[in-house]
Amino acid sequence: MVLLGGVAYLSLTRVQFSASLYKLLPADLPEVRGMDWLNRFFSQDGQLIVTVSSPDPELSAKTAQAFGARLRLESGLIAVVHEEIPLVRLAQEGGGLLAWLWFNAEPGEVRKLAERLAAPASGEVIAGAMARIEDGLFDPEIMIRSYDPLGLTNLPASLRAMKEADADAMASPDGKFRLFYVEGSGVDFSDYRATAGWLQEMKDLLATWRTEAAVPEQVKIGLTGHPAFMAEVGSEMERDMTLSVMTTMALIALLFWVMHRQSQPLGWLIAALCLVLILTLNLGGLIFGKLSVMSAGFAAILLGLAVDYGIILYREAMTGTHTPAELRRQVGPSILWAAATTAIAFLVLNFSSLPGIAEMGNLVALGIALGAGIMLWGFSRIAVQFASQGASLRRRRDASATKVSPRNTGNGWALVVACAIPMLSVISIWLKDLPHLATEFHPFRIRTSPSMVAWQEMQHSLRGRENSIPVLVTGGSMESLLENLFALKARLENSVEDGALEGFMLPVGLLPDPKNQRANCEILRPVVKEMDRLSGEIDAAGFSDEGTALTRDVLETWASAIKELDDGAPFAMPSGNMAQWSISRLFQREGDTLAALGSVRPINPHDRDWVMATCDEHSAVASLGSLGTALNERIKGDLNRVFLPMIGILALTLGIVFRSWKDWGLVVFSMLFSGFAMVLLTQWTQLSWNSFNICGLPLLFGTGLDFGIHMIFGLRRARGNLAEVRSGLSKALLFCGASSAIGFGSLAFASAQGLASLGQICAVGILINMVVAVWLLPRWYRAIHGIKDGD
Repeated sequence: MVLLGGVAYLSLTRVQFSASLYKLLPADLPEVRGMDWLNRFFSQDGQLIVTVSSPDPELSAKTAQAFGARLRLESGLIAVVHEEIPLVRLAQEGGGLLAWLWFNAEPGEVRKLAERLAAPASGEVIAGAMARIEDGLFDPEIMIRSYDPLGLTNLPASLRAMKEADADAMASPDGKFRLFYVEGSGVDFSDYRATAGWLQEMKDLLATWRTEAAVPEQVKIGLTGHPAFMAEVGSEMERDMTLSVMTTMALIALLFWVMHRQSQPLGWLIAALCLVLILTLNLGGLIFGKLSVMSAGFAAILLGLAVDYGIILYREAMTGTHTPAELRRQVGPSILWAAATTAIAFLVLNFSSLPGIAEMGNLVALGIALGAGIMLWGFSRIAVQFASQGASLRRRRDASATKVSPRNTGNGWALVVACAIPMLSVISIWLKDLPHLATEFHPFRIRTSPSMVAWQEMQHSLRGRENSIPVLVTGGSMESLLENLFALKARLENSVEDGALEGFMLPVGLLPDPKNQRANCEILRPVVKEMDRLSGEIDAAGFSDEGTALTRDVLETWASAIKELDDGAPFAMPSGNMAQWSISRLFQREGDTLAALGSVRPINPHDRDWVMATCDEHSAVASLGSLGTALNERIKGDLNRVFLPMIGILALTLGIVFRSWKDWGLVVFSMLFSGFAMVLLTQWTQLSWNSFNICGLPLLFGTGLDFGIHMIFGLRRARGNLAEVRSGLSKALLFCGASSAIGFGSLAFASAQGLASLGQICAVGILINMVVAVWLLPRWYRAIHGIKDGD
């Protein structure tokens, strides 16, 4: 047990998880495609967002600047810090970005600029700027003129509108909230464990700096962005899997000890479970590669189900003298058929639109097959070896033991219950309508996430942008990207007119425009040759060297872009750190695909009409609000794709298993009865259905069939004798139901909201299935087969 337990723990810790949540969702949804593109093109693995907020704008600014300066000293931890640039520095270093904006502007606007820079107009412009500086009051515009005597910062109307849109703001309008970007270094940010270690170093550095700098408590500093999300999701998945496995294993061991008071078979049972877990983890890793967040829950589910087969073998071995072969012949059919039906129920999850659910179903199905084989051909020997000792202990306790159910209560009460629960369920539906799916539910969101709190604060603080949703456009070439962008712009304008959108922002003017660049190349070519003349005029007017630097930087950037086009480049790209950083936030190229990023502000983010009116194969939105609506719509369709094949397959399987329409109908009715009970609970308690835990219905159906098959086979062997069934199989199914509920119930504390809700609903459903199989199904069996008490 210790050896296999250690190997199982090592297997758990070596599992590689994928923290990309969008991969768990239907890839054909525009919202999921938008999340994929956003992550693929614009989410840099090592880019952390640091948020700073306080009631005092000046305090927020000073804190952000001071912490940014402190981070720059950590060269082994931090590569680059990108923060809001002061106006003076922007005027000094923004020449590359300014030149880029003009180089992609409409040729008509650039021609007007060229005329303004030609002699003698340039001298008049420079003189006018000096006059304003000498005569005007001090204000930001006058200060800019001291660095820009030729008025290069006087952008065309289209570019000014883009500037005012502020697509990548670093401060709230009131200045109380600020942020800056940190590029990490020294680790592999594709590995969530390495990222988690790097993030912890950042947190330790922040805590130390806060103490040293005596930062007031009213200042809140948050860490968010891709590294923070990846570290949290990956670490929480690993914690969930390890904790759920340990908890499930411990509770199963406690349950076995309470029922049997034997340590040696318990040790062998745990060893067998560890072996099942080891094989499933390693085979699953080979087959599926990295496991997703939802697969973190498969281990606890698997342990709760696999232990059932061992307990049934052990309880049956206690009823008489068996050899392992005899025990397998007697109990093997029910175990194999139960494993087959349960595995089928999990495999049918492949019809679901959620890849994460399908992966978890495949892992559990694989583990169930391995578990049934290991228990039948491995643990059966242990069961026979220790069964006589366990039977002796049981006989000594029988006199004082609590019976599973009263002996001679007749079948009438069970028939009354069989009618009452469905009737109450129908009345409940009539009073409160059919159960519905929660509309605002995000199954893959981590319940306790400091990075999500910081992200939501950022979205809210930057001009109330919680309703500002990323919109992305792609193309195979620059020309096709611009064509798709302007087509999207037309659709968005129609949506604004229709009242579906408040507004939108697209990076028109900030993308490289090959047509405009080629035209502007010829317009600006003679201007670049006048660099010395323009510099001389600026010097002669009395401007300092700083007044010449911006103009020279712009002209040199144009010269470089012109040369790039002359050398055969399809279009010129920005030069300089500031320009490259700014444009990279809105435009990216990966291989043969180019992507642009904008934003939309829908009136109702949860409505999908605006999504369908906006998106096509070249455009998508990363909208969580409408994603919840889309998932609900998709899951409703999945119920037909999942349940209909499953019901057909399992109905055929049950017919082959029982070859009796009475037993077949009895098991089917028991499942319908459990469904009516679940409806009552979800109508009158806090339990509810959502787009994720609704996928637990096939699991409940499969485990309910599992219990029903075991009980029908047990009743057949006992010829309907309740006393014999109670002494063996009923106790085994009580253990099975409790252990399976433990396996699912341990997920109720999982970090992912969807996994937690799935664990809750399945644990309750399995307990209902257990009660039906242990207390009601035997009475229904005796009634339908005409067996009376005393027979």
